[in-house]
Order: sequence, then C-alpha cells, then structure tokens
Amino acid sequence: MKREDIKEAAVNYDSRLIAFRAFMKGADWRINSVWHDANEEPKYDEFFLYENVIQAFHVDCIFPSQDEAFVWDDYVKDWGLMRWAYIKDLIPNKED
Repeated sequence: MKREDIKEAAVNYDSRLIAFRAFMKGADWRINSVWHDANEEPKYDEFFLYENVIQAFHVDCIFPSQDEAFVWDDYVKDWGLMRWAYIKDLIPNKED
C-alpha cells in the first residue's frame, strides 16, 4: 500500500465519520426540539406526553374546568413532571 492510498483512505474515513456525527447531532436536535420544560404550560385540549422524576412516561390532556381553577405548578409538583411534548409533534411527518 502506498502512502497516497493510506492518506486517501484516512480522508474518506474522516469524512464519513464527520457526516455520521453531523447526522447524529441533527437527529438528537430534532428529537429534543419537541420537548418543553416543566415550567411551560401546554395548551388546553392538546394531548401531551410527559416524563416524570422516575423517568416514567404518561399521556394527559388538560381541559378547562369551570369547577375549580387549574394551577399548572401544582400539577407539575403532584406528578413529578420534568418535561413534556405534544403528541402531534412526536408523530412522524409523512408529507411528500
């Protein structure tokens, strides 16, 4: 094997590794971009998935209540909510 062959193989390997890392970073960004912090309240009538402090996931939807005032901070504390995402944002986009 010639020195040029080794150099070419190294360049091709590095470019594939860079592309792989860039793809992984982009995928991580996309996955994490739909998640909201617990201090942000979701909209009423929108289903969302949340993760709690024991890393369990649950689905919920908040509806406006006429009987009592809903307090998001109490909900977060009661359920140990850490982050949440709208269900519609987790479903793959199948547009052409």
